[in-house]
Amino acid sequence: MNLQAIIITNCIGFTLLVILLISSHLVRQRQQLSDNLFTGMIVVTASACIMEMLTFVFDGRTDVPGVHVMNLFGNSFLYLANAFDAFAWCLYADLHLYHDENRIRKKFFKMGVPAFVCIIALVFNLKFQFLFTIDQEAFYHREFWGYIYYTMTSGYLIYSIIIRHRYIKKYGSDKFFPIYMFLTPILVGATAQYLVYGLSIGWCCTALGLVGIYMSLQNELSYIDPLTKLYNRNYLDHVLHRISRKQIPAGGLMIDLDYFKSINDRFGHTVGDEALVDAARIIRLSVPAKALPVRFAGDEFIILMRTPDESELLQIQETIRNAVLEIGRA
Repeated sequence: MNLQAIIITNCIGFTLLVILLISSHLVRQRQQLSDNLFTGMIVVTASACIMEMLTFVFDGRTDVPGVHVMNLFGNSFLYLANAFDAFAWCLYADLHLYHDENRIRKKFFKMGVPAFVCIIALVFNLKFQFLFTIDQEAFYHREFWGYIYYTMTSGYLIYSIIIRHRYIKKYGSDKFFPIYMFLTPILVGATAQYLVYGLSIGWCCTALGLVGIYMSLQNELSYIDPLTKLYNRNYLDHVLHRISRKQIPAGGLMIDLDYFKSINDRFGHTVGDEALVDAARIIRLSVPAKALPVRFAGDEFIILMRTPDESELLQIQETIRNAVLEIGRA
């Protein structure tokens, strides 16, 4: 075990997360649930970097008063941090993709069962030590059920992939939420640390994953309309430039909402915003995965598709009309 390498690695992870926490200050001020979850993961992971460093420093140090209790509670915190980050990541992925807090509230307890089981197991482990033990010489030892514990928390990461797969199947690709940018470094670090005791790169890799996701989300803020969650005019210009440069066959539809001004005048802009969100939802559900739905300006939308076949665009037009009529009859 190279203690110096462990200290340096975890200090790097902690520093990255402090910088990330500072740079995301304005985002946190929105006080949205997704922002709070992301901040929670940053804080817990940063704390875990420090705690893991300390558990290695005090591992086997019988000359330090209270080291047995310190190692027991320190390693318990690391197990708890694993469960928290995994559960919070699943909630964050679902919330970021679907933008529906009510959906999260309905799924919270069902999705949280493995995390709650992990917390209960940690409480019992303080007495029975079946996940890990701290021996008389104050050395940490992972037990068989500790591996099962990590398997349960890893299940959350797998479930986040399932969430994204279901979203893509229903709505098409989400270009600015590259889930594997978060999962890949965690998989590499956790696998290495899972197999080799004394190797401490897991939390630093988690920090790298959080930084990668945050960088991708900055692109999203530039190219996604905050109200409707459709692509905005900046992204449309970007795609049109690429289409023009590569001479890719493409076509589009332009949609304008009738009587939108009267909605704002009679019911206020809040109701007008709800109308725009509903219109965007209809458009998103009506277009195929390869189409690009854009909020162009105000109550104007554009659907861009890379195709030389006009009939595909006419089919989208018909699908949207039918969806509007179906809602009108409901």
